[in-house]
Amino acid sequence: MRARMGQQLLLAGDIGGTNSRFSLYERVPLAPRFSRTYPSRSMESLEAAALRFFDDARAELGDEVEVVAGALGVAGPIEGNVCRATNLPWVIDARRLGQRLSIPVLRLLNDFESIAHAIPVLNAQDLVAIGGGSPETGKPLAILGPGTGLGQAFLLPDAHVNPGADALKLSAPYTVLASEGGHADFAPRTPIEMGLLQYLTLRYGRVSNERVLSGNGLSDIFTFLQEDPAFRALVTHETRELLATAADRPAVISRQAQAAADPVCQVALAVFASVLGAVAGNLALTVLAAGGVYIAGGIAPQIVSFLEKSAIRDAFEHKGRFRPLVQRIPLYVVVRDDVGLHGSAAYASRLTSDPLPTV
Repeated sequence: MRARMGQQLLLAGDIGGTNSRFSLYERVPLAPRFSRTYPSRSMESLEAAALRFFDDARAELGDEVEVVAGALGVAGPIEGNVCRATNLPWVIDARRLGQRLSIPVLRLLNDFESIAHAIPVLNAQDLVAIGGGSPETGKPLAILGPGTGLGQAFLLPDAHVNPGADALKLSAPYTVLASEGGHADFAPRTPIEMGLLQYLTLRYGRVSNERVLSGNGLSDIFTFLQEDPAFRALVTHETRELLATAADRPAVISRQAQAAADPVCQVALAVFASVLGAVAGNLALTVLAAGGVYIAGGIAPQIVSFLEKSAIRDAFEHKGRFRPLVQRIPLYVVVRDDVGLHGSAAYASRLTSDPLPTV
Protein backbone atom coordinates (compact mmCIF):
# COMPACT_ATOMS: atom_id res chain seq x y z
CA MET A 1 0.00 0.00 0.00
CA ARG A 2 2.96 2.27 -0.52
CA ALA A 3 3.20 4.91 -3.18
CA ARG A 4 5.15 7.98 -4.12
CA MET A 5 2.46 10.59 -4.55
CA GLY A 6 4.60 13.64 -3.85
CA GLN A 7 2.96 13.94 -0.43
CA GLN A 8 3.42 12.03 2.78
CA LEU A 9 -0.02 10.98 3.93
CA LEU A 10 -1.43 10.27 7.38
CA LEU A 11 -4.18 7.82 8.29
CA ALA A 12 -6.82 9.13 10.66
CA GLY A 13 -9.70 7.15 12.09
CA ASP A 14 -12.76 7.77 14.24
CA ILE A 15 -14.13 4.37 15.19
CA GLY A 16 -17.46 4.10 16.94
CA GLY A 17 -20.17 1.55 17.51
CA THR A 18 -22.27 2.92 14.65
CA ASN A 19 -19.75 4.11 12.08
CA SER A 20 -16.08 3.64 11.28
CA ARG A 21 -14.72 6.80 9.68
CA PHE A 22 -11.34 6.92 7.94
CA SER A 23 -9.46 9.70 6.22
CA LEU A 24 -6.11 10.14 4.50
CA TYR A 25 -4.66 13.51 5.40
CA GLU A 26 -2.01 15.58 3.73
CA ARG A 27 0.43 16.62 6.39
CA VAL A 28 1.24 20.19 5.30
CA PRO A 29 -1.19 21.80 5.57
CA LEU A 30 -3.09 19.34 7.72
CA ALA A 31 -6.10 18.68 5.50
CA PRO A 32 -8.19 15.64 4.48
CA ARG A 33 -7.56 14.28 0.99
CA PHE A 34 -9.76 11.19 0.89
CA SER A 35 -12.41 10.04 3.37
CA ARG A 36 -14.93 7.24 3.72
CA THR A 37 -17.42 6.08 6.36
CA TYR A 38 -18.57 2.48 6.79
CA PRO A 39 -21.24 0.98 9.08
CA SER A 40 -19.16 -0.62 11.81
CA ARG A 41 -21.40 -3.64 12.29
CA SER A 42 -21.22 -4.46 8.58
CA MET A 43 -17.51 -5.30 9.08
CA GLU A 44 -16.21 -8.36 10.90
CA SER A 45 -13.22 -6.43 12.26
CA LEU A 46 -11.46 -3.09 12.14
CA GLU A 47 -8.85 -4.71 9.92
CA ALA A 48 -11.54 -5.58 7.40
CA ALA A 49 -12.86 -2.01 7.48
CA ALA A 50 -9.37 -0.55 7.05
CA LEU A 51 -8.57 -2.86 4.14
CA ARG A 52 -11.82 -1.82 2.49
CA PHE A 53 -10.86 1.82 2.98
CA PHE A 54 -7.46 1.33 1.35
CA ASP A 55 -9.07 -0.48 -1.59
CA ASP A 56 -11.35 2.52 -2.06
CA ALA A 57 -8.43 4.92 -1.65
CA ARG A 58 -6.38 3.16 -4.33
CA ALA A 59 -9.32 3.28 -6.70
CA GLU A 60 -9.59 7.04 -6.16
CA LEU A 61 -5.96 8.12 -5.76
CA GLY A 62 -3.99 5.50 -7.65
CA ASP A 63 -2.72 1.98 -7.26
CA GLU A 64 -0.44 2.71 -4.34
CA VAL A 65 -0.82 4.76 -1.21
CA GLU A 66 2.02 5.65 1.16
CA VAL A 67 1.09 6.36 4.76
CA VAL A 68 3.91 7.42 7.06
CA ALA A 69 1.93 7.39 10.32
CA GLY A 70 -1.59 6.85 11.59
CA ALA A 71 -3.82 7.29 14.61
CA LEU A 72 -7.24 5.84 15.27
CA GLY A 73 -9.64 7.21 17.84
CA VAL A 74 -11.66 4.33 19.27
CA ALA A 75 -14.61 4.33 21.66
CA GLY A 76 -13.06 2.17 24.35
CA PRO A 77 -10.17 1.93 26.81
CA ILE A 78 -6.65 1.70 25.39
CA GLU A 79 -4.04 -0.49 27.06
CA GLY A 80 -0.67 -1.19 25.48
CA ASN A 81 -1.89 0.07 22.08
CA VAL A 82 -4.66 -2.54 22.19
CA CYS A 83 -8.36 -1.80 22.57
CA ARG A 84 -11.45 -3.87 23.24
CA ALA A 85 -14.08 -1.69 21.62
CA THR A 86 -16.89 -0.76 23.99
CA ASN A 87 -19.80 -1.25 21.60
CA LEU A 88 -18.33 -3.67 19.06
CA PRO A 89 -17.05 -7.26 19.27
CA TRP A 90 -13.62 -6.09 18.14
CA VAL A 91 -10.21 -6.44 19.71
CA ILE A 92 -7.91 -3.94 17.99
CA ASP A 93 -4.16 -4.48 18.11
CA ALA A 94 -2.51 -1.42 16.56
CA ARG A 95 0.90 -3.07 16.11
CA ARG A 96 -0.55 -5.97 14.15
CA LEU A 97 -2.87 -3.69 12.19
CA GLY A 98 0.01 -1.38 11.30
CA GLN A 99 1.99 -4.33 9.96
CA ARG A 100 -0.98 -5.49 7.90
CA LEU A 101 -1.43 -2.02 6.41
CA SER A 102 2.32 -1.30 6.01
CA ILE A 103 2.10 1.78 8.23
CA PRO A 104 5.39 2.33 10.12
CA VAL A 105 3.76 3.92 13.18
CA LEU A 106 0.12 3.39 14.14
CA ARG A 107 -1.38 4.36 17.48
CA LEU A 108 -4.76 3.99 19.17
CA LEU A 109 -6.37 6.79 21.13
CA ASN A 110 -9.49 7.00 23.21
CA ASP A 111 -12.06 8.81 21.07
CA PHE A 112 -12.14 11.85 23.34
CA GLU A 113 -8.36 12.10 23.37
CA SER A 114 -8.62 12.42 19.59
CA ILE A 115 -10.96 15.37 19.99
CA ALA A 116 -8.58 17.01 22.46
CA HIS A 117 -5.67 16.71 20.03
CA ALA A 118 -7.70 18.61 17.44
CA ILE A 119 -8.22 21.73 19.54
CA PRO A 120 -4.84 23.45 18.92
CA VAL A 121 -5.17 23.03 15.13
CA LEU A 122 -8.76 24.17 14.65
CA ASN A 123 -9.60 27.27 12.62
CA ALA A 124 -11.86 30.12 13.69
CA GLN A 125 -14.74 28.76 11.58
CA ASP A 126 -14.61 25.52 13.55
CA LEU A 127 -15.63 27.32 16.75
CA VAL A 128 -18.53 29.37 18.07
CA ALA A 129 -17.50 31.69 20.88
CA ILE A 130 -19.82 32.16 23.86
CA GLY A 131 -18.41 35.09 25.77
CA GLY A 132 -15.19 35.70 27.63
CA GLY A 133 -11.97 37.29 26.50
CA SER A 134 -9.30 36.07 24.10
CA PRO A 135 -7.49 32.80 24.77
CA GLU A 136 -4.04 33.20 26.29
CA THR A 137 -1.23 31.48 24.44
CA GLY A 138 0.64 28.84 26.41
CA LYS A 139 -2.06 28.46 29.06
CA PRO A 140 -4.07 25.33 29.91
CA LEU A 141 -7.18 24.39 27.94
CA ALA A 142 -10.12 22.29 29.12
CA ILE A 143 -12.39 20.23 26.89
CA LEU A 144 -15.67 18.53 27.68
CA GLY A 145 -18.11 16.77 25.43
CA PRO A 146 -21.68 15.74 26.17
CA GLY A 147 -22.76 12.88 23.95
CA THR A 148 -23.19 9.19 24.67
CA GLY A 149 -21.02 9.89 27.71
CA LEU A 150 -19.52 13.06 29.15
CA GLY A 151 -15.93 13.14 27.98
CA GLN A 152 -13.35 15.43 29.50
CA ALA A 153 -9.71 16.14 28.83
CA PHE A 154 -7.12 18.81 29.48
CA LEU A 155 -4.43 20.31 27.29
CA LEU A 156 -1.48 21.46 29.38
CA PRO A 157 1.60 23.29 28.10
CA ASP A 158 4.53 20.91 28.34
CA ALA A 159 6.23 23.11 30.91
CA HIS A 160 3.32 22.50 33.27
CA VAL A 161 3.64 18.73 33.18
CA ASN A 162 5.74 16.80 35.69
CA PRO A 163 8.49 15.17 33.57
CA GLY A 164 7.96 11.97 35.52
CA ALA A 165 4.23 11.88 34.84
CA ASP A 166 2.75 9.08 32.78
CA ALA A 167 1.82 11.40 29.92
CA LEU A 168 2.64 11.31 26.21
CA LYS A 169 5.08 14.10 25.41
CA LEU A 170 5.79 14.63 21.73
CA SER A 171 6.91 17.61 19.69
CA ALA A 172 3.61 19.47 20.14
CA PRO A 173 3.51 22.33 22.67
CA TYR A 174 0.63 20.70 24.58
CA THR A 175 0.23 17.43 26.37
CA VAL A 176 -3.20 15.81 26.46
CA LEU A 177 -4.32 14.46 29.81
CA ALA A 178 -7.41 12.29 29.62
CA SER A 179 -9.95 12.46 32.42
CA GLU A 180 -12.93 10.59 33.82
CA GLY A 181 -14.18 13.77 35.47
CA GLY A 182 -17.54 13.38 33.75
CA HIS A 183 -18.34 10.87 36.47
CA ALA A 184 -17.91 13.45 39.25
CA ASP A 185 -20.97 14.06 41.42
CA PHE A 186 -23.66 16.36 40.10
CA ALA A 187 -23.82 19.52 42.23
CA PRO A 188 -27.18 21.32 41.88
CA ARG A 189 -27.29 25.11 42.20
CA THR A 190 -30.97 26.06 41.79
CA PRO A 191 -34.28 24.82 43.25
CA ILE A 192 -35.10 23.02 39.98
CA GLU A 193 -31.69 21.35 39.91
CA MET A 194 -32.07 20.32 43.55
CA GLY A 195 -35.39 18.69 42.73
CA LEU A 196 -33.78 17.04 39.73
CA LEU A 197 -31.03 15.59 41.92
CA GLN A 198 -33.59 14.13 44.30
CA TYR A 199 -35.58 12.66 41.40
CA LEU A 200 -32.51 11.10 39.77
CA THR A 201 -31.17 9.81 43.10
CA LEU A 202 -34.39 7.91 43.72
CA ARG A 203 -34.24 6.52 40.20
CA TYR A 204 -30.55 5.68 39.83
CA GLY A 205 -28.93 5.84 43.27
CA ARG A 206 -25.89 7.95 42.46
CA VAL A 207 -26.06 10.97 40.15
CA SER A 208 -23.01 12.12 38.19
CA ASN A 209 -22.63 15.02 35.80
CA GLU A 210 -22.67 12.43 33.02
CA ARG A 211 -26.09 11.24 34.19
CA VAL A 212 -27.48 14.73 33.58
CA LEU A 213 -25.50 15.80 30.52
CA SER A 214 -25.36 12.73 28.31
CA GLY A 215 -27.22 9.67 27.19
CA ASN A 216 -30.82 10.08 28.29
CA GLY A 217 -30.08 13.06 30.51
CA LEU A 218 -32.27 15.49 28.58
CA SER A 219 -35.12 12.97 28.56
CA ASP A 220 -34.78 12.51 32.33
CA ILE A 221 -34.87 16.28 32.87
CA PHE A 222 -38.06 16.51 30.79
CA THR A 223 -39.67 13.59 32.62
CA PHE A 224 -38.82 15.17 35.98
CA LEU A 225 -40.39 18.46 34.93
CA GLN A 226 -43.61 16.96 33.59
CA GLU A 227 -44.22 15.13 36.85
CA ASP A 228 -45.00 18.53 38.32
CA PRO A 229 -48.69 19.26 37.55
CA ALA A 230 -47.90 22.85 36.58
CA PHE A 231 -45.43 21.71 33.92
CA ARG A 232 -47.48 18.69 32.86
CA ALA A 233 -50.32 20.91 31.74
CA LEU A 234 -47.97 22.82 29.41
CA VAL A 235 -46.70 19.82 27.42
CA THR A 236 -48.19 20.12 23.95
CA HIS A 237 -50.24 17.39 22.29
CA GLU A 238 -47.69 17.30 19.46
CA THR A 239 -44.85 16.60 21.87
CA ARG A 240 -46.80 13.82 23.58
CA GLU A 241 -47.50 12.15 20.24
CA LEU A 242 -43.90 12.43 19.08
CA LEU A 243 -42.51 11.04 22.34
CA ALA A 244 -44.97 8.15 22.36
CA THR A 245 -43.30 6.58 19.31
CA ALA A 246 -39.82 8.12 19.48
CA ALA A 247 -36.75 5.90 19.36
CA ASP A 248 -34.65 8.92 20.41
CA ARG A 249 -36.53 10.93 23.03
CA PRO A 250 -33.72 13.46 23.69
CA ALA A 251 -33.65 14.35 19.98
CA VAL A 252 -37.41 15.01 19.98
CA ILE A 253 -37.17 17.19 23.11
CA SER A 254 -34.23 19.11 21.65
CA ARG A 255 -36.02 19.75 18.34
CA GLN A 256 -39.23 20.87 20.06
CA ALA A 257 -37.25 23.21 22.31
CA GLN A 258 -35.26 24.79 19.51
CA ALA A 259 -38.40 25.26 17.42
CA ALA A 260 -40.13 26.89 20.42
CA ALA A 261 -42.86 24.28 19.90
CA ASP A 262 -43.14 23.19 23.52
CA PRO A 263 -42.45 25.28 26.66
CA VAL A 264 -41.55 22.29 28.82
CA CYS A 265 -39.03 21.10 26.24
CA GLN A 266 -37.60 24.61 26.28
CA VAL A 267 -37.23 24.56 30.06
CA ALA A 268 -35.65 21.09 29.94
CA LEU A 269 -33.06 22.20 27.39
CA ALA A 270 -32.46 25.41 29.35
CA VAL A 271 -31.73 23.36 32.49
CA PHE A 272 -29.39 21.15 30.45
CA ALA A 273 -27.54 24.24 29.15
CA SER A 274 -27.25 25.75 32.62
CA VAL A 275 -25.78 22.56 34.12
CA LEU A 276 -23.39 22.31 31.17
CA GLY A 277 -22.22 25.86 31.77
CA ALA A 278 -21.68 25.24 35.47
CA VAL A 279 -19.63 22.10 34.81
CA ALA A 280 -17.60 23.90 32.14
CA GLY A 281 -16.91 26.72 34.60
CA ASN A 282 -15.73 24.20 37.18
CA LEU A 283 -13.23 22.84 34.66
CA ALA A 284 -12.06 26.39 33.98
CA LEU A 285 -11.27 26.78 37.67
CA THR A 286 -9.74 23.31 37.99
CA VAL A 287 -6.83 24.05 35.64
CA LEU A 288 -7.14 27.85 35.34
CA ALA A 289 -7.95 27.31 31.68
CA ALA A 290 -6.95 30.71 30.36
CA GLY A 291 -6.47 29.07 26.96
CA GLY A 292 -10.21 28.48 26.84
CA VAL A 293 -12.85 25.88 27.61
CA TYR A 294 -14.08 23.94 24.58
CA ILE A 295 -17.38 22.05 24.37
CA ALA A 296 -17.30 19.30 21.75
CA GLY A 297 -19.12 15.98 21.47
CA GLY A 298 -22.29 15.03 19.64
CA ILE A 299 -24.87 17.22 21.39
CA ALA A 300 -23.49 20.76 21.62
CA PRO A 301 -23.06 21.47 17.87
CA GLN A 302 -26.72 20.52 17.32
CA ILE A 303 -27.98 23.05 19.88
CA VAL A 304 -25.39 25.80 19.46
CA SER A 305 -27.96 28.47 18.52
CA PHE A 306 -29.96 27.64 21.63
CA LEU A 307 -26.82 27.71 23.78
CA GLU A 308 -25.95 31.19 22.53
CA LYS A 309 -29.29 32.48 23.86
CA SER A 310 -29.30 30.38 27.04
CA ALA A 311 -27.92 30.98 30.52
CA ILE A 312 -24.85 28.84 29.82
CA ARG A 313 -22.46 31.75 30.10
CA ASP A 314 -24.00 33.03 33.33
CA ALA A 315 -23.73 29.54 34.84
CA PHE A 316 -20.14 29.32 33.61
CA GLU A 317 -19.24 32.58 35.36
CA HIS A 318 -21.32 32.11 38.53
CA LYS A 319 -18.35 31.26 40.74
CA GLY A 320 -18.71 33.72 43.61
CA ARG A 321 -15.59 35.74 44.31
CA PHE A 322 -13.83 34.03 41.38
CA ARG A 323 -16.33 35.44 38.87
CA PRO A 324 -13.87 38.14 37.66
CA LEU A 325 -11.31 35.45 36.89
CA VAL A 326 -13.74 33.16 35.05
CA GLN A 327 -15.27 36.08 33.13
CA ARG A 328 -12.00 36.45 31.23
CA ILE A 329 -11.89 32.80 30.13
CA PRO A 330 -13.37 32.17 26.67
CA LEU A 331 -15.95 29.43 26.15
CA TYR A 332 -16.31 27.79 22.74
CA VAL A 333 -18.53 25.23 21.08
CA VAL A 334 -16.67 23.08 18.55
CA VAL A 335 -18.87 22.81 15.45
CA ARG A 336 -16.51 20.93 13.14
CA ASP A 337 -18.24 17.61 12.45
CA ASP A 338 -15.04 15.67 11.76
CA VAL A 339 -13.21 16.93 14.84
CA GLY A 340 -12.37 13.38 15.97
CA LEU A 341 -10.79 12.55 12.63
CA HIS A 342 -8.94 15.86 12.61
CA GLY A 343 -7.57 15.18 16.07
CA SER A 344 -6.40 11.72 15.06
CA ALA A 345 -4.62 13.27 12.06
CA ALA A 346 -3.00 15.93 14.25
CA TYR A 347 -1.76 13.22 16.60
CA ALA A 348 -0.46 11.14 13.69
CA SER A 349 1.46 14.16 12.49
CA ARG A 350 3.12 14.41 15.88
CA LEU A 351 4.33 10.84 15.49
CA THR A 352 6.54 11.87 12.58
CA SER A 353 9.95 13.45 13.02
CA ASP A 354 9.04 17.06 12.22
CA PRO A 355 7.09 19.48 14.42
CA LEU A 356 3.32 19.63 14.17
CA PRO A 357 2.26 21.91 11.31
CA THR A 358 -0.11 24.76 11.97
CA VAL A 359 -3.13 25.58 9.87
